Amino acid sequence: MKHKFILFTACLLVLASCVVKALHPFYIKESISFDGRILGYWNDDDNGKWDISSFVNGVTKKSLDKMKKEDLKLYTNYIHSYYIKRTHNDTETLFLATPFVVNNQTFLDFFPLEHKNDLDNLLESHIVYAHSLVKYDVQKNGNIKIRWLDEDKIKSLLKENTLKLQHEKIGVLNEKYLLTAKSEELYQFIETYMNSNEPNKWETSTKFTLSKSVP
Repeated sequence: MKHKFILFTACLLVLASCVVKALHPFYIKESISFDGRILGYWNDDDNGKWDISSFVNGVTKKSLDKMKKEDLKLYTNYIHSYYIKRTHNDTETLFLATPFVVNNQTFLDFFPLEHKNDLDNLLESHIVYAHSLVKYDVQKNGNIKIRWLDEDKIKSLLKENTLKLQHEKIGVLNEKYLLTAKSEELYQFIETYMNSNEPNKWETSTKFTLSKSVP
């Protein structure tokens, strides 16, 4: 029998490679910019299928005055965000993604969604959910190229002391990095990083090309 498992840990994300993880969102409220071009069904170049919809679609089934307090908060906070489901080899990964812009470059803040099923309660109680940063570009043919900011890039900058962002080392061997800086600082870092002469800024193994599909 085929089983579907929901993976949450931000280090796993969609692939087994590691991406930059942050305790707080990479965006500030003023930078959020909804992009309807992302909505719909997509195939990626690793045989994965993506279903991207408006996050608040499931929240707005009732009028605002009849919403529960928690649903109204979700609606207010994530009215411009996406609900993303990626299916690959019978494995589903669910994410909340918030679109934002830095100096005319489009980004997504990815955050794994909690799920109560198919995950051991003891394991789930140890999981810390984190944000990751995706740069995306819509091509002339409608395809979308997405790239995660790779942890190796940040690790190198931190070790060279050319990047001063609050962070903690995590993992059994303290081999991973978790950015603990506030959103304002993270956003400023993106601005600086995009304007820097750092070579191969977005070189990463965690990347996809999405092409339009049907349900």
